[in-house]
Amino acid sequence: MYVILGAAISVVVMLATTNVVKPWGGALTFPFVLTTWLLLLATYGFSGLAGTALPSGKVVAAFQPYQASPLQPIDLVSGVFQSISQVFLKGSGIAALLLLAGLAVNSLAAAGFALGGAILAVLTAHLFGAESDLITGGLLGFSPVLTAIALGTVFYQPSWRVVAYTALATVFTVIAQSALNVALTPFAIPALTAPFVLVTWLFLLPRQCLEAVPVVASDIEKPAAAA
Repeated sequence: MYVILGAAISVVVMLATTNVVKPWGGALTFPFVLTTWLLLLATYGFSGLAGTALPSGKVVAAFQPYQASPLQPIDLVSGVFQSISQVFLKGSGIAALLLLAGLAVNSLAAAGFALGGAILAVLTAHLFGAESDLITGGLLGFSPVLTAIALGTVFYQPSWRVVAYTALATVFTVIAQSALNVALTPFAIPALTAPFVLVTWLFLLPRQCLEAVPVVASDIEKPAAAA
């Protein structure tokens, strides 16, 4: 019943968010993130709901730093595929291949941006010294994969300029993912796809400045008439 209630509420949140962000983009996964955050936080106040995957005991806890460990090539490959499969909360290389195949059927560009985003996310996280288990488990790469697909093929037309712009956003999504992981530690809830939403919205705001202004027939006729 709790899950059904959350699903119903997320529809309302989706419609509300869509109305607010209509000028520069879509609601993305924000309704899912907001609704799920509230449902998860509320479980700490309801004795009848036990969050088996959530931390128990004190809700407020400090972030514990860790020592980064080197990744083997096989771990990097695993991280790439896990980053793709974790988009649908599934840690499986086979699932990642199926998802890439499904994307390719609809759009080869979308599949390419998904794979490229996963590779860039894993390399970025490894370069910055992120926790190895987070990288190999795809937990730092699923939001960057979504960012790469959204900016690279959904909201912008694929081009070399868009590739560079999307790559910058993908790298920043890795940083945003790690930042929110730390920031939400005291609340004992996951970041989910909030980094993807935040970065994609930020990179959509200057959309009018980046896209070429279409030439209208009347714009050509006016100078000609004046001459």
